[in-house]
Amino acid sequence: MPVTVYLEKRASKRTEENAIRVQVSVKGVTLQSTIGYTIDPDHWDGNNVKPKSYKNKKGVTGEKINADLKKIKSHFADWELELKEKPSKEEIKKHIKLAMEMKTDPNPIPAKVKRVGFYTRLDEFIKEESAANGWAYATLQVWHTFTNHMQGFSPKATFETFNESGINKFVIYLRNKGLEEKSVQKHFNNLRWFLYWALRKNYTKEDTIKRYRPKFKVLDKPVIFLTKEELMHLYHFEVPGNGVVVKLKDMNGKEYEKTVEDAGGLARTRDMFCFCAFTSLRYSDMANLKRTDIEGDTMYITTMKTYDRLPINLNSFAKEILKKYEHCNFPDGKALPVIPNQLMNRYLKSLCELAGFNTPITRTCYRGGERVEEVFPKYEMIGTHAGRRTFICFALSSGIPPQVVMKWTGHSDYQAMKPYIDIAEKTKVDAMKLFDEALKQ
Repeated sequence: MPVTVYLEKRASKRTEENAIRVQVSVKGVTLQSTIGYTIDPDHWDGNNVKPKSYKNKKGVTGEKINADLKKIKSHFADWELELKEKPSKEEIKKHIKLAMEMKTDPNPIPAKVKRVGFYTRLDEFIKEESAANGWAYATLQVWHTFTNHMQGFSPKATFETFNESGINKFVIYLRNKGLEEKSVQKHFNNLRWFLYWALRKNYTKEDTIKRYRPKFKVLDKPVIFLTKEELMHLYHFEVPGNGVVVKLKDMNGKEYEKTVEDAGGLARTRDMFCFCAFTSLRYSDMANLKRTDIEGDTMYITTMKTYDRLPINLNSFAKEILKKYEHCNFPDGKALPVIPNQLMNRYLKSLCELAGFNTPITRTCYRGGERVEEVFPKYEMIGTHAGRRTFICFALSSGIPPQVVMKWTGHSDYQAMKPYIDIAEKTKVDAMKLFDEALKQ
């Protein structure tokens, strides 16, 4: 979602209320701005004014403020989908004003007057759900991919297309494109979400989706994280200079050479990844971290994904990374250098390759209905989210209770922690085996 809403930390001396601010990030361009409203922070829940009947000192109701915030979110979700190039900050500023000035048509055309096409309804669904649920840019990209698959499957689809036969044909179409079964299942779930929405809106009477569920052969993916030894090796790893040829071994022990490119980018990637591993932050929260979010030994994070307000204690390693960049002037008061997520993922794989993380990892999945086993060196499997996973796995295996870890990570669902708890238990069992063998020697 391009828009994040938050309160100014200090109250205005004139109104004794806190200003509501928005941070708009569109295609990598970020602008922070007030929107002309102030409220008592006791009536702010992190994303909305509550109750709706509340009035600020200028007499503006919470209902009016919430409606304008929703308009801004919806406007930028639509605009980002339409944009082909990066906007300027001045353009973003104009669009904030434009969104605030939008008015609802007092005489809308009833839906029954004209028959609206399937893909027009899909666009409507994406815009509505994006505004309501605060979708991140990555989520919008997922739905863009889903729309492309739908149009590839049936350019002239109607809601009636998706009876039992049509649903099966769509699933088979996805499998024939070589998608993994997990991806096929996700696209089916998106189709189901959209069709349920259409049924609630009375846009269709075709309700086969309520009763029919295809079978999916989905296997759990391995949870990729760094061991304590790997993390500390990476933390202390000195990136060779540009142009240096490094001799490495692949996962089968065969030697090869790799030339270092953009050593500075690799070094910054090392620091940012390790910071996530030392703090549990997602990439999006690390990239959005500002110096004003840090008070003493604690960070106060409003997560980009769930909007939870989390206090996270800083350990000495995290503080050391922050100290390294304390004299750097980054845009928007950021505390760390920011590399786009996709580029950081590429740098991270090269960095971990140079660090020698080449343990074979077997990944089993179903693709095109067939069971496939693939073996990759560990560095190819590591992405930015592995930093957060590393923190969770290490914290649990160190004996920190899950409920404490969940307070740091923001997990509200114990089930979401179960894969990590299983890993921690296995780590303890393996450690005890080593201990037992050592005693027998």
